[in-house]
Amino acid sequence: MNNNSNKPGEFDAVLGGEAPPPVSGVVLGGIEGIKNRLKSSIFEVQIAALSEALNYGDAGLNLVIEALKNSSPQVKRIVAMLLRERGGEKGKQALLAVNPWLFFTKIDNYNFEEFKPDIGITSWFNTAYAVDFKGLNLLLKDLKINKIEALICEIWGYYNNYDTYFFNFINTISDNYKLLHNLKALFIGDSENHPFMSSHLELGDVTPILTAFPKLEVLQVRGGWGLHIKPVKHEYLKTLIVETGLMFIDSDTVKQICQLDLPALEYLELWLGGCHRYGSDIGTKHLLPIISGELFPNLKYLGLRSSDYSDNIAMCLTELPTIIDRLAILDLSMGTLTDEGAKALLNFPSINQLHTLDVSMNYLSTNMIEELSQLDCQVITNPQANDEENEESEFGDRYTCLYE
Repeated sequence: MNNNSNKPGEFDAVLGGEAPPPVSGVVLGGIEGIKNRLKSSIFEVQIAALSEALNYGDAGLNLVIEALKNSSPQVKRIVAMLLRERGGEKGKQALLAVNPWLFFTKIDNYNFEEFKPDIGITSWFNTAYAVDFKGLNLLLKDLKINKIEALICEIWGYYNNYDTYFFNFINTISDNYKLLHNLKALFIGDSENHPFMSSHLELGDVTPILTAFPKLEVLQVRGGWGLHIKPVKHEYLKTLIVETGLMFIDSDTVKQICQLDLPALEYLELWLGGCHRYGSDIGTKHLLPIISGELFPNLKYLGLRSSDYSDNIAMCLTELPTIIDRLAILDLSMGTLTDEGAKALLNFPSINQLHTLDVSMNYLSTNMIEELSQLDCQVITNPQANDEENEESEFGDRYTCLYE
């Protein structure tokens, strides 16, 4: 045991500047030491100090919150993670007040790394490993597999038996739940992000994932249609993202999502896609339990994106009861919203309590965009999907971004 209390540790602040610490230098501990270490230009020193600060009650928490406002993007990302995981209610409220986008737990928060079997698992903290199905089976043999926190399971369109891979991933991951007991975030789906074209990948039942991983925080799937979930309760899931081009090819998908008991859910993003009955609203009625605020009491982000009936959704959102009153972000992007639906949002007072309203990639006129800019919340309007002048097409043909 080292009995020299004046000898500085690796991250201790020592009076005397950047020069090597003198033998008799004064080691600054406690909250004052943390404040001095936060002035360091060394990233690792700042992060260690911020992590330690949370051991000093409100004084330390206030230092971390202040760092959220003034830090570099790299430090801010770690600060947000610390506040989400260890900041309690005060930390979460600070994230919502400063920047709600930092509040949410998403797989995008992790550092992306493609798994290379010849190198193996080299980092696991805040790292998401990307694998195809062959790579997953090799990853499972790595001696450090039990430390993995996030997985990105990619399905490529040129595979033979393309549609079977979703089931293969689900079964293999759920069967190996003991090895993956530390898993917090999971993406399974089409490896290609299709902002303008629906995936042709058929999804399946993800219930085995929810039951095998009771502490999973993020689940994101991407495909064309066919998602199924049995009515289960999951205490930890914070983020659910379903990217599909034809969600209402089977209306049971949304019904099943509405039957989930997700008390911790903060972020729900649904890509609704087009339907085979263009001009008919076959979806809004199934979304009403979500729109009314009946479900998911902790929801702060709601994304109802790429919809054929965005105007109807907007109008339902402005009727009481509505979930808008407790959201920080409402996302209606990539759909068919026109001035009619936007007018309903504009005239609804509660819309001003949002932090962000996203109505980009729709069919809004220049005049409506100007009116929306007068709201008290941040409004994302550009680009619009109609034409360079943001004027609605004279032919009136409107399609979602995922119509093809």
